[in-house]
Amino acid sequence: MRVVLRREAERELIAAAQYYESRRPGLGVAFLDEAERAFADLVQFPARWRIVRADVRRGLLSRFPYAFFYWEKRAGEELEILSVSHSKRHPLYWTGRHE
Repeated sequence: MRVVLRREAERELIAAAQYYESRRPGLGVAFLDEAERAFADLVQFPARWRIVRADVRRGLLSRFPYAFFYWEKRAGEELEILSVSHSKRHPLYWTGRHE
């Protein structure tokens, strides 16, 4: 199984990393490292996080106040990250991205 990010989710991830990096050098890299670990864990435990809407699950980063929304796009083959967002952001703004 592999993890893919929608274009919008990738932009959100990069923007957050740039923000953290501007706050303190190295923090953006730490953010990306944590996101990478969380996404890698999805391959091992794709059903770890609870379903929040239809077949979409919400995962959390532990060190940063960010959530990611994902679903199993192709059963047993591909997990798609729909959004990477700050936990205080409107929670369902990404729903139009889910097929």
